Amino acid sequence: MKHVLRSFSQILIPVLLFHFFSCTVPREYVYLNDIENLRDTLMGPIKPFREQQIMPDDLLSIQVSALNPEDVQMFTITGLGTQNMTSSQFNPQTLGYLVDKQGQVSLPYVGEFDAGGLTLRELEIFLSQKLKKYVKEPVVRVRFLNHTVTILGEVSNPREIPMNYERMTLAEALGNVGDLKTTAYRTNILVVREDKGYRISGRVDLTSKTVFNNPFFYMQNRDMVYVEPVQAAYINRTDKISKYLGTGTAILSIVLSVVALLRR
Repeated sequence: MKHVLRSFSQILIPVLLFHFFSCTVPREYVYLNDIENLRDTLMGPIKPFREQQIMPDDLLSIQVSALNPEDVQMFTITGLGTQNMTSSQFNPQTLGYLVDKQGQVSLPYVGEFDAGGLTLRELEIFLSQKLKKYVKEPVVRVRFLNHTVTILGEVSNPREIPMNYERMTLAEALGNVGDLKTTAYRTNILVVREDKGYRISGRVDLTSKTVFNNPFFYMQNRDMVYVEPVQAAYINRTDKISKYLGTGTAILSIVLSVVALLRR
């Protein structure tokens, strides 16, 4: 009986060890897995962010405030301007100044002007200078209302998401759709972008710290992100191995329990 028990033990221990290590998370599934395991790690300077330029069909929120609120009442309906606006039941998310096909926008006091090609900050400075002739110490804030990113593929909730702020990263965008599935290919995420009349693409590796220097790490308006699936054959093979190991381990455990009872 001792010989039988020893034989089962010699079989069970290697199987259990193999099953344990096969269930650990592969390195390619871990984000930023090449960062040293230290409490504080200097990874290098932050790459300058490329501000987005205003383009035709952009919908802009233009908020103007001043020492005397009456001077800027025409800008204050739901915090947005009242002229050259589009509206949908006065929803603050859909009210704003639409940039026309020529890049033109029209505002009270300022009139029609060319906003195309400017960044948000440049437009704020431009409008502040123009409004100083009519408003004492104006403060202008401009943001995009209709910028979006589309996330497709192996994510929990593939969909189009709004860019609620200009400095959105790929990690933040993926977080907005519930993160990647376990079947996602993390080292080769595709980003397709429109840039100066051309369509360009790039690949992003989320498992490496080099992701922070990738020009596609920061999202741009109308970016399309596609997350490829890991090869189905590999996934099926791994699932089958885990299933067989689990079944085999359970059977061996039962046999050893029976042997132990018979020894009493």
